[in-house]
Amino acid sequence: MKIAFHSPYSVGSNNLSLLLDEALEELRDEANSVVFVTCTGQLRPCDINYENSWIKCQECILSRNIVLKQINQPRFILKNIGNYIDSKLLSRGRSLRFDYDSIEDVKKIEYRGINLGLGVVSTYVSKTRNLDPDLNRTTRNFIDQLLQSSAILTESTSRMLEVEEPDRVCLVNGRFHGYRPFMEVGLNRQVETIVLENTLSTSLESMHVVRFENSLPHDIDNASRLIDLNWETYLDQGNREEVASVFYERRRNAEFASDRVYVAHQDPNLLPEDFDPARRNFVIFNSSEDEFFSIGDSFDKYKIFDNQIEGILYLIRQTLHDPSIHYYLRIHPNLINIKYKYHTKLNTMFDVFPNITVIPASSPISTYKLIDSCEKIIVFGSTVGIEGSYWQKPVILLGGAFYIHLNAVYCPKNFNELNTLLTDTLETKPRVGALKYALYIFGERGSLFRQFDFNCTTLKFGNMKIIVENCFRFKGTFIPYLIFKTIFQCLNYPFRFYFKKFILPKLQIEK
Repeated sequence: MKIAFHSPYSVGSNNLSLLLDEALEELRDEANSVVFVTCTGQLRPCDINYENSWIKCQECILSRNIVLKQINQPRFILKNIGNYIDSKLLSRGRSLRFDYDSIEDVKKIEYRGINLGLGVVSTYVSKTRNLDPDLNRTTRNFIDQLLQSSAILTESTSRMLEVEEPDRVCLVNGRFHGYRPFMEVGLNRQVETIVLENTLSTSLESMHVVRFENSLPHDIDNASRLIDLNWETYLDQGNREEVASVFYERRRNAEFASDRVYVAHQDPNLLPEDFDPARRNFVIFNSSEDEFFSIGDSFDKYKIFDNQIEGILYLIRQTLHDPSIHYYLRIHPNLINIKYKYHTKLNTMFDVFPNITVIPASSPISTYKLIDSCEKIIVFGSTVGIEGSYWQKPVILLGGAFYIHLNAVYCPKNFNELNTLLTDTLETKPRVGALKYALYIFGERGSLFRQFDFNCTTLKFGNMKIIVENCFRFKGTFIPYLIFKTIFQCLNYPFRFYFKKFILPKLQIEK
Protein backbone atom coordinates (compact mmCIF):
# COMPACT_ATOMS: atom_id res chain seq x y z
CA MET A 1 0.00 0.00 0.00
CA LYS A 2 1.18 3.51 -0.79
CA ILE A 3 0.19 6.31 1.60
CA ALA A 4 0.60 10.01 0.80
CA PHE A 5 1.06 12.38 3.74
CA HIS A 6 0.47 16.14 3.59
CA SER A 7 2.70 18.00 6.06
CA PRO A 8 2.71 21.75 5.36
CA TYR A 9 4.03 23.04 8.70
CA SER A 10 6.81 22.12 11.10
CA VAL A 11 6.60 24.97 13.62
CA GLY A 12 3.75 26.33 15.67
CA SER A 13 1.95 22.99 15.80
CA ASN A 14 2.76 19.32 16.20
CA ASN A 15 1.55 18.63 12.66
CA LEU A 16 4.93 17.25 11.57
CA SER A 17 5.53 14.91 14.49
CA LEU A 18 1.97 13.55 14.43
CA LEU A 19 2.32 12.67 10.75
CA LEU A 20 5.80 11.19 11.14
CA ASP A 21 4.58 8.92 13.91
CA GLU A 22 1.76 7.73 11.67
CA ALA A 23 4.06 7.33 8.66
CA LEU A 24 6.67 5.30 10.53
CA GLU A 25 3.95 3.11 11.99
CA GLU A 26 2.65 2.42 8.49
CA LEU A 27 6.17 1.51 7.37
CA ARG A 28 6.37 -1.27 9.92
CA ASP A 29 4.49 -3.22 7.25
CA GLU A 30 7.13 -3.97 4.62
CA ALA A 31 4.46 -3.92 1.92
CA ASN A 32 3.83 -0.21 2.55
CA SER A 33 5.57 2.88 1.22
CA VAL A 34 5.14 6.52 2.14
CA VAL A 35 5.19 9.70 0.06
CA PHE A 36 5.67 12.59 2.48
CA VAL A 37 4.67 15.88 0.82
CA THR A 38 5.80 19.13 2.43
CA CYS A 39 5.46 22.84 1.68
CA THR A 40 8.42 24.97 0.65
CA GLY A 41 6.62 28.31 0.73
CA GLN A 42 3.85 27.75 -1.80
CA LEU A 43 1.08 28.07 0.81
CA ARG A 44 2.06 31.34 2.43
CA PRO A 45 0.47 33.26 3.99
CA CYS A 46 -0.70 30.47 6.28
CA ASP A 47 -1.90 29.97 9.82
CA ILE A 48 1.69 29.91 11.16
CA ASN A 49 2.90 32.66 8.83
CA TYR A 50 0.16 35.28 8.58
CA GLU A 51 2.79 37.94 7.93
CA ASN A 52 3.73 36.22 4.65
CA SER A 53 7.40 36.25 5.64
CA TRP A 54 9.99 34.37 3.58
CA ILE A 55 12.13 34.22 6.75
CA LYS A 56 9.34 32.41 8.60
CA CYS A 57 9.17 30.00 5.67
CA GLN A 58 12.88 29.33 5.97
CA GLU A 59 12.51 28.69 9.69
CA CYS A 60 9.74 26.20 8.95
CA ILE A 61 11.74 24.45 6.21
CA LEU A 62 14.95 24.23 8.24
CA SER A 63 13.08 23.08 11.36
CA ARG A 64 11.49 20.31 9.31
CA ASN A 65 14.86 19.29 7.90
CA ILE A 66 16.28 19.00 11.43
CA VAL A 67 13.55 16.50 12.24
CA LEU A 68 13.56 14.63 8.92
CA LYS A 69 17.27 13.90 9.26
CA GLN A 70 16.23 11.47 11.97
CA ILE A 71 14.33 9.37 9.41
CA ASN A 72 16.38 6.60 7.82
CA GLN A 73 13.90 4.50 5.88
CA PRO A 74 14.22 3.70 2.14
CA ARG A 75 10.45 3.40 1.71
CA PHE A 76 9.99 6.95 3.06
CA ILE A 77 9.98 9.22 -0.02
CA LEU A 78 10.21 12.94 0.68
CA LYS A 79 8.54 15.30 -1.80
CA ASN A 80 7.23 18.86 -1.73
CA ILE A 81 4.35 20.68 -3.38
CA GLY A 82 6.74 22.07 -5.98
CA ASN A 83 7.41 18.55 -7.28
CA TYR A 84 3.87 18.46 -8.67
CA ILE A 85 3.44 21.95 -10.11
CA ASP A 86 5.72 23.87 -12.44
CA SER A 87 6.50 27.58 -12.32
CA LYS A 88 3.90 28.34 -14.98
CA LEU A 89 1.12 26.71 -12.96
CA LEU A 90 2.36 28.37 -9.79
CA SER A 91 2.31 31.77 -11.50
CA ARG A 92 -1.20 31.12 -12.83
CA GLY A 93 -2.39 30.21 -9.35
CA ARG A 94 -1.00 33.47 -7.95
CA SER A 95 -2.80 35.46 -10.64
CA LEU A 96 -6.26 34.00 -9.94
CA ARG A 97 -9.00 36.47 -8.98
CA PHE A 98 -12.22 35.69 -7.17
CA ASP A 99 -15.50 37.59 -6.91
CA TYR A 100 -17.09 38.06 -3.48
CA ASP A 101 -18.92 40.79 -1.61
CA SER A 102 -19.06 39.28 1.88
CA ILE A 103 -17.43 36.64 4.05
CA GLU A 104 -20.44 34.41 3.35
CA ASP A 105 -19.64 34.67 -0.36
CA VAL A 106 -16.06 33.62 0.37
CA LYS A 107 -17.28 30.46 2.12
CA LYS A 108 -18.90 29.30 -1.12
CA ILE A 109 -15.93 29.83 -3.46
CA GLU A 110 -14.89 26.73 -5.39
CA TYR A 111 -12.05 25.93 -7.74
CA ARG A 112 -12.13 22.88 -10.01
CA GLY A 113 -15.07 21.54 -8.02
CA ILE A 114 -13.26 21.86 -4.68
CA ASN A 115 -14.44 24.25 -1.98
CA LEU A 116 -11.68 26.71 -1.12
CA GLY A 117 -13.71 29.20 0.86
CA LEU A 118 -14.38 27.32 4.08
CA GLY A 119 -10.69 26.67 4.72
CA VAL A 120 -9.77 30.25 3.85
CA VAL A 121 -12.41 31.69 6.17
CA SER A 122 -11.22 29.36 8.94
CA THR A 123 -7.70 30.71 8.58
CA TYR A 124 -8.86 34.34 8.45
CA VAL A 125 -11.28 34.08 11.38
CA SER A 126 -8.80 32.11 13.48
CA LYS A 127 -6.47 35.11 13.35
CA THR A 128 -8.92 37.98 13.57
CA ARG A 129 -12.12 36.52 15.13
CA ASN A 130 -13.91 38.95 12.82
CA LEU A 131 -17.09 37.41 11.41
CA ASP A 132 -18.21 40.33 9.24
CA PRO A 133 -15.12 42.10 7.87
CA ASP A 134 -14.99 45.28 5.88
CA LEU A 135 -13.60 44.09 2.56
CA ASN A 136 -11.07 46.88 2.21
CA ARG A 137 -8.07 46.56 -0.08
CA THR A 138 -5.86 44.98 2.61
CA THR A 139 -8.46 42.41 3.63
CA ARG A 140 -9.25 41.51 0.03
CA ASN A 141 -5.57 41.12 -0.74
CA PHE A 142 -5.09 38.84 2.28
CA ILE A 143 -8.14 36.69 1.45
CA ASP A 144 -7.12 36.56 -2.23
CA GLN A 145 -3.68 35.29 -1.25
CA LEU A 146 -5.25 32.56 0.88
CA LEU A 147 -7.58 31.58 -1.96
CA GLN A 148 -4.67 31.48 -4.41
CA SER A 149 -2.65 29.28 -2.05
CA SER A 150 -5.63 26.95 -1.71
CA ALA A 151 -5.98 26.76 -5.48
CA ILE A 152 -2.28 25.90 -5.78
CA LEU A 153 -2.70 23.17 -3.16
CA THR A 154 -5.72 21.87 -5.10
CA GLU A 155 -3.66 21.68 -8.31
CA SER A 156 -0.64 20.05 -6.65
CA THR A 157 -2.77 17.51 -4.80
CA SER A 158 -4.64 16.55 -7.96
CA ARG A 159 -1.34 16.10 -9.78
CA MET A 160 0.16 14.17 -6.86
CA LEU A 161 -2.74 11.71 -6.90
CA GLU A 162 -2.25 11.19 -10.64
CA VAL A 163 1.51 10.67 -10.38
CA GLU A 164 1.78 8.69 -7.14
CA GLU A 165 -1.57 6.85 -7.24
CA PRO A 166 -1.67 6.42 -3.46
CA ASP A 167 -4.13 4.01 -1.86
CA ARG A 168 -4.61 6.37 1.08
CA VAL A 169 -3.92 9.99 1.97
CA CYS A 170 -3.31 11.35 5.45
CA LEU A 171 -3.27 14.84 6.98
CA VAL A 172 -3.85 16.64 10.28
CA ASN A 173 -7.00 18.55 11.29
CA GLY A 174 -8.25 19.45 7.81
CA ARG A 175 -9.92 22.70 8.80
CA PHE A 176 -7.63 25.49 7.53
CA HIS A 177 -6.76 26.57 4.01
CA GLY A 178 -3.38 24.83 4.10
CA TYR A 179 -5.02 21.45 4.77
CA ARG A 180 -8.59 21.40 3.53
CA PRO A 181 -8.09 21.28 -0.26
CA PHE A 182 -5.82 18.25 0.19
CA MET A 183 -8.60 16.48 2.06
CA GLU A 184 -11.33 17.62 -0.34
CA VAL A 185 -9.42 16.46 -3.42
CA GLY A 186 -8.76 13.08 -1.81
CA LEU A 187 -12.42 12.61 -0.95
CA ASN A 188 -13.49 13.85 -4.38
CA ARG A 189 -11.23 11.24 -6.03
CA GLN A 190 -12.61 8.58 -3.66
CA VAL A 191 -9.21 7.91 -2.13
CA GLU A 192 -9.32 6.72 1.46
CA THR A 193 -8.65 9.83 3.54
CA ILE A 194 -7.42 9.76 7.13
CA VAL A 195 -7.50 12.94 9.19
CA LEU A 196 -5.47 12.93 12.40
CA GLU A 197 -6.23 15.06 15.43
CA ASN A 198 -4.62 15.19 18.84
CA THR A 199 -6.56 15.20 22.09
CA LEU A 200 -5.71 17.42 25.04
CA SER A 201 -7.63 15.66 27.80
CA THR A 202 -5.02 16.28 30.49
CA SER A 203 -2.06 18.26 29.14
CA LEU A 204 0.13 18.99 26.14
CA GLU A 205 2.77 16.77 27.66
CA SER A 206 0.71 13.62 27.22
CA MET A 207 -1.34 13.66 24.03
CA HIS A 208 -3.22 10.99 22.12
CA VAL A 209 -3.82 10.87 18.39
CA VAL A 210 -7.24 10.03 16.98
CA ARG A 211 -7.96 8.98 13.38
CA PHE A 212 -11.01 10.10 11.45
CA GLU A 213 -11.85 8.19 8.29
CA ASN A 214 -13.08 10.26 5.33
CA SER A 215 -14.30 12.99 7.65
CA LEU A 216 -13.28 16.18 9.39
CA PRO A 217 -12.82 15.80 13.16
CA HIS A 218 -15.47 18.53 13.41
CA ASP A 219 -18.20 16.54 11.63
CA ILE A 220 -21.07 16.24 14.12
CA ASP A 221 -22.75 13.13 12.70
CA ASN A 222 -19.50 11.20 12.51
CA ALA A 223 -18.49 12.37 15.98
CA SER A 224 -21.82 11.12 17.36
CA ARG A 225 -21.09 7.65 15.98
CA LEU A 226 -17.59 7.73 17.47
CA ILE A 227 -18.89 8.89 20.87
CA ASP A 228 -21.21 5.88 21.06
CA LEU A 229 -18.51 3.52 19.81
CA ASN A 230 -16.03 4.88 22.35
CA TRP A 231 -18.54 4.31 25.15
CA GLU A 232 -19.26 0.74 24.10
CA THR A 233 -15.64 -0.27 23.50
CA TYR A 234 -13.95 1.56 26.38
CA LEU A 235 -11.46 -0.86 27.89
CA ASP A 236 -12.26 -0.18 31.53
CA GLN A 237 -16.05 -0.59 31.40
CA GLY A 238 -16.41 -0.62 35.16
CA ASN A 239 -14.60 2.69 35.51
CA ARG A 240 -15.93 4.65 32.54
CA GLU A 241 -18.61 6.59 34.45
CA GLU A 242 -16.09 7.64 37.09
CA VAL A 243 -13.64 8.84 34.43
CA ALA A 244 -16.41 10.77 32.69
CA SER A 245 -17.60 12.36 35.93
CA VAL A 246 -14.11 13.71 36.64
CA PHE A 247 -14.44 15.84 33.49
CA TYR A 248 -17.44 17.72 34.95
CA GLU A 249 -16.03 17.95 38.45
CA ARG A 250 -12.77 19.43 37.17
CA ARG A 251 -14.51 22.01 35.00
CA ARG A 252 -16.75 23.04 37.89
CA ASN A 253 -13.70 23.38 40.14
CA ALA A 254 -11.85 25.56 37.58
CA GLU A 255 -9.31 22.87 36.75
CA PHE A 256 -8.01 22.04 33.28
CA ALA A 257 -10.16 19.49 31.46
CA SER A 258 -9.59 19.42 27.68
CA ASP A 259 -9.95 23.18 27.30
CA ARG A 260 -9.04 26.49 28.85
CA VAL A 261 -10.36 27.26 32.31
CA TYR A 262 -13.03 29.95 31.90
CA VAL A 263 -14.46 30.25 35.42
CA ALA A 264 -11.35 30.90 37.53
CA HIS A 265 -12.35 34.55 38.04
CA GLN A 266 -15.89 33.71 39.14
CA ASP A 267 -17.32 33.61 42.68
CA PRO A 268 -18.90 30.13 42.99
CA ASN A 269 -21.68 31.47 45.22
CA LEU A 270 -22.56 34.64 43.34
CA LEU A 271 -25.87 35.21 41.55
CA PRO A 272 -27.17 38.41 39.87
CA GLU A 273 -28.56 41.01 42.27
CA ASP A 274 -32.01 40.83 40.67
CA PHE A 275 -32.25 37.04 40.86
CA ASP A 276 -35.70 36.09 42.14
CA PRO A 277 -36.17 32.37 42.87
CA ALA A 278 -39.95 32.85 42.75
CA ARG A 279 -39.76 33.41 38.98
CA ARG A 280 -39.23 30.91 36.19
CA ASN A 281 -35.57 31.68 35.54
CA PHE A 282 -33.97 30.52 32.30
CA VAL A 283 -30.26 30.97 31.69
CA ILE A 284 -28.88 31.47 28.17
CA PHE A 285 -25.23 30.62 27.61
CA ASN A 286 -24.02 32.00 24.33
CA SER A 287 -20.96 30.67 22.47
CA SER A 288 -17.93 32.08 20.72
CA GLU A 289 -19.51 32.07 17.26
CA ASP A 290 -16.15 32.26 15.53
CA GLU A 291 -15.13 28.77 16.72
CA PHE A 292 -17.42 26.94 14.30
CA PHE A 293 -18.17 29.74 11.88
CA SER A 294 -16.66 28.00 8.85
CA ILE A 295 -16.92 24.27 9.44
CA GLY A 296 -19.69 23.99 6.87
CA ASP A 297 -22.95 22.09 6.66
CA SER A 298 -22.00 19.69 9.46
CA PHE A 299 -22.80 22.46 11.93
CA ASP A 300 -24.91 24.84 9.89
CA LYS A 301 -27.67 22.34 9.15
CA TYR A 302 -28.61 22.23 12.83
CA LYS A 303 -28.98 25.98 13.29
CA ILE A 304 -32.48 27.33 13.87
CA PHE A 305 -31.27 30.94 13.72
CA ASP A 306 -28.73 32.58 11.42
CA ASN A 307 -26.88 33.94 14.44
CA GLN A 308 -27.13 33.96 18.20
CA ILE A 309 -28.31 37.57 18.54
CA GLU A 310 -31.29 36.75 16.32
CA GLY A 311 -31.99 33.70 18.48
CA ILE A 312 -31.82 35.56 21.78
CA LEU A 313 -34.17 38.26 20.50
CA TYR A 314 -36.65 35.59 19.45
CA LEU A 315 -36.59 33.97 22.90
CA ILE A 316 -37.15 37.26 24.67
CA ARG A 317 -40.04 38.33 22.43
CA GLN A 318 -41.68 34.93 22.41
CA THR A 319 -42.22 34.96 26.20
CA LEU A 320 -42.49 38.73 26.76
CA HIS A 321 -46.19 38.33 27.59
CA ASP A 322 -45.39 36.06 30.54
CA PRO A 323 -43.93 38.10 33.45
CA SER A 324 -43.10 34.92 35.37
CA ILE A 325 -40.33 34.04 32.86
CA HIS A 326 -37.00 35.83 33.17
CA TYR A 327 -33.81 35.20 31.18
CA TYR A 328 -30.22 35.56 32.29
CA LEU A 329 -27.79 35.84 29.41
CA ARG A 330 -24.36 34.70 30.55
CA ILE A 331 -21.91 35.98 27.92
CA HIS A 332 -19.11 33.49 27.31
CA PRO A 333 -15.89 34.46 29.16
CA ASN A 334 -13.94 33.67 25.98
CA LEU A 335 -15.39 36.90 24.54
CA ILE A 336 -13.89 39.21 27.18
CA ASN A 337 -11.44 40.89 24.79
CA ILE A 338 -13.57 40.68 21.64
CA LYS A 339 -14.54 44.14 20.33
CA TYR A 340 -16.75 43.01 17.47
CA LYS A 341 -20.48 43.66 17.32
CA TYR A 342 -21.46 40.02 17.83
CA HIS A 343 -20.14 40.49 21.37
CA THR A 344 -20.33 44.20 22.19
CA LYS A 345 -23.98 44.58 21.08
CA LEU A 346 -25.00 42.00 23.68
CA ASN A 347 -24.20 44.32 26.57
CA THR A 348 -26.76 46.99 25.64
CA MET A 349 -29.15 45.86 22.92
CA PHE A 350 -31.52 44.10 25.33
CA ASP A 351 -31.88 47.04 27.73
CA VAL A 352 -35.39 47.79 26.43
CA PHE A 353 -36.65 44.36 27.48
CA PRO A 354 -37.72 43.84 31.11
CA ASN A 355 -37.45 40.06 30.98
CA ILE A 356 -33.68 39.64 30.53
CA THR A 357 -30.57 40.37 32.57
CA VAL A 358 -27.25 40.43 30.74
CA ILE A 359 -24.17 39.17 32.59
CA PRO A 360 -20.95 40.47 30.97
CA ALA A 361 -18.15 38.12 29.98
CA SER A 362 -15.91 39.52 32.72
CA SER A 363 -18.52 39.26 35.48
CA PRO A 364 -17.65 37.21 38.62
CA ILE A 365 -21.20 35.82 38.67
CA SER A 366 -20.95 32.04 38.76
CA THR A 367 -21.79 29.95 35.72
CA TYR A 368 -22.44 26.93 37.90
CA LYS A 369 -24.54 28.78 40.45
CA LEU A 370 -26.75 29.87 37.53
CA ILE A 371 -26.98 26.25 36.36
CA ASP A 372 -28.03 25.12 39.82
CA SER A 373 -30.52 27.95 40.38
CA CYS A 374 -32.30 28.25 37.02
CA GLU A 375 -35.18 26.11 35.80
CA LYS A 376 -33.75 25.42 32.36
CA ILE A 377 -30.70 26.15 30.25
CA ILE A 378 -30.59 27.38 26.65
CA VAL A 379 -27.44 27.08 24.54
CA PHE A 380 -26.35 27.45 20.93
CA GLY A 381 -23.65 24.78 21.10
CA SER A 382 -21.53 25.64 24.13
CA THR A 383 -20.01 22.81 26.20
CA VAL A 384 -21.84 24.25 29.20
CA GLY A 385 -25.00 22.77 27.65
CA ILE A 386 -23.84 19.19 28.17
CA GLU A 387 -22.52 20.21 31.58
CA GLY A 388 -26.00 21.39 32.50
CA SER A 389 -27.38 18.02 31.45
CA TYR A 390 -24.84 16.26 33.67
CA TRP A 391 -25.90 18.44 36.61
CA GLN A 392 -29.46 17.31 35.91
CA LYS A 393 -31.01 20.39 34.39
CA PRO A 394 -33.17 20.41 31.24
CA VAL A 395 -31.19 21.91 28.38
CA ILE A 396 -32.48 23.31 25.06
CA LEU A 397 -29.93 23.26 22.23
CA LEU A 398 -30.45 25.73 19.36
CA GLY A 399 -27.46 24.89 17.16
CA GLY A 400 -24.87 22.31 16.28
CA ALA A 401 -22.92 20.50 18.98
CA PHE A 402 -21.18 17.15 19.27
CA TYR A 403 -23.71 16.11 21.92
CA ILE A 404 -26.79 16.79 19.78
CA HIS A 405 -27.56 13.09 19.13
CA LEU A 406 -26.90 11.76 22.65
CA ASN A 407 -30.42 12.25 24.08
CA ALA A 408 -28.86 14.56 26.65
CA VAL A 409 -30.59 17.80 25.59
CA TYR A 410 -33.78 18.96 23.89
CA CYS A 411 -33.22 19.75 20.21
CA PRO A 412 -36.16 21.60 18.63
CA LYS A 413 -36.31 21.27 14.85
CA ASN A 414 -38.59 24.26 14.26
CA PHE A 415 -40.13 27.27 15.98
CA ASN A 416 -43.27 25.41 17.06
CA GLU A 417 -41.21 22.83 18.92
CA LEU A 418 -39.07 25.57 20.46
CA ASN A 419 -42.10 27.53 21.63
CA THR A 420 -43.45 24.47 23.40
CA LEU A 421 -40.12 23.77 25.09
CA LEU A 422 -39.95 27.36 26.34
CA THR A 423 -43.31 27.31 28.11
CA ASP A 424 -43.54 23.69 29.25
CA THR A 425 -41.99 22.32 32.40
CA LEU A 426 -39.32 19.92 31.16
CA GLU A 427 -37.99 16.71 32.58
CA THR A 428 -34.26 16.26 32.83
CA LYS A 429 -32.67 13.96 30.27
CA PRO A 430 -30.85 10.75 31.28
CA ARG A 431 -27.31 11.45 32.47
CA VAL A 432 -25.77 8.72 30.32
CA GLY A 433 -25.56 11.01 27.26
CA ALA A 434 -23.46 13.51 29.21
CA LEU A 435 -21.24 10.70 30.46
CA LYS A 436 -20.70 9.43 26.91
CA TYR A 437 -19.67 12.89 25.77
CA ALA A 438 -17.22 13.38 28.63
CA LEU A 439 -15.61 9.98 28.13
CA TYR A 440 -15.04 10.85 24.47
CA ILE A 441 -13.54 14.26 25.26
CA PHE A 442 -11.69 13.37 28.45
CA GLY A 443 -11.16 9.62 28.38
CA GLU A 444 -7.85 9.69 26.52
CA ARG A 445 -9.17 7.91 23.48
CA GLY A 446 -6.91 7.14 20.56
CA SER A 447 -3.29 6.10 20.93
CA LEU A 448 -0.04 7.41 22.36
CA PHE A 449 2.92 7.94 20.07
CA ARG A 450 4.35 4.67 18.83
CA GLN A 451 7.32 5.55 16.65
CA PHE A 452 7.89 9.31 16.95
CA ASP A 453 7.28 11.50 19.99
CA PHE A 454 4.53 14.03 19.19
CA ASN A 455 4.14 15.35 22.75
CA CYS A 456 5.33 18.73 23.98
CA THR A 457 7.33 19.96 26.95
CA THR A 458 6.57 23.15 28.85
CA LEU A 459 9.70 25.08 29.75
CA LYS A 460 9.48 27.72 32.47
CA PHE A 461 11.73 30.77 32.66
CA GLY A 462 10.48 32.81 35.61
CA ASN A 463 6.89 33.78 34.79
CA MET A 464 7.34 32.91 31.12
CA LYS A 465 6.30 29.55 29.67
CA ILE A 466 7.51 28.15 26.36
CA ILE A 467 5.92 25.05 24.83
CA VAL A 468 8.33 23.06 22.68
CA GLU A 469 7.63 19.94 20.67
CA ASN A 470 9.67 16.98 21.85
CA CYS A 471 10.80 16.19 18.31
CA PHE A 472 13.14 19.22 18.52
CA ARG A 473 15.09 17.84 21.47
CA PHE A 474 18.75 17.28 20.53
CA LYS A 475 20.85 14.95 22.69
CA GLY A 476 18.42 15.37 25.56
CA THR A 477 18.22 19.16 25.49
CA PHE A 478 16.15 21.88 23.78
CA ILE A 479 18.91 24.50 24.02
CA PRO A 480 20.18 24.21 20.40
CA TYR A 481 16.66 24.46 19.02
CA LEU A 482 15.75 27.38 21.30
CA ILE A 483 18.84 29.24 20.09
CA PHE A 484 17.89 28.44 16.49
CA LYS A 485 14.32 29.60 17.07
CA THR A 486 15.39 32.79 18.83
CA ILE A 487 17.64 33.75 15.92
CA PHE A 488 14.82 33.31 13.44
CA GLN A 489 12.35 35.20 15.62
CA CYS A 490 14.76 38.12 15.69
CA LEU A 491 15.22 37.99 11.92
CA ASN A 492 11.47 37.79 11.40
CA TYR A 493 10.67 40.62 13.82
CA PRO A 494 10.36 43.36 11.12
CA PHE A 495 7.83 41.25 9.19
CA ARG A 496 5.86 40.46 12.33
CA PHE A 497 5.95 44.07 13.51
CA TYR A 498 4.76 45.37 10.13
CA PHE A 499 1.91 42.83 10.04
CA LYS A 500 0.70 43.64 13.56
CA LYS A 501 1.08 47.40 13.14
CA PHE A 502 -0.23 47.96 9.62
CA ILE A 503 -1.97 44.84 8.27
CA LEU A 504 -3.80 43.20 11.16
CA PRO A 505 -5.70 46.37 12.22
CA LYS A 506 -7.17 46.61 8.73
CA LEU A 507 -8.06 42.92 8.70
CA GLN A 508 -9.96 43.47 11.96
CA ILE A 509 -12.19 46.29 10.65
CA GLU A 510 -15.88 45.34 10.71
CA LYS A 511 -18.47 46.40 8.17
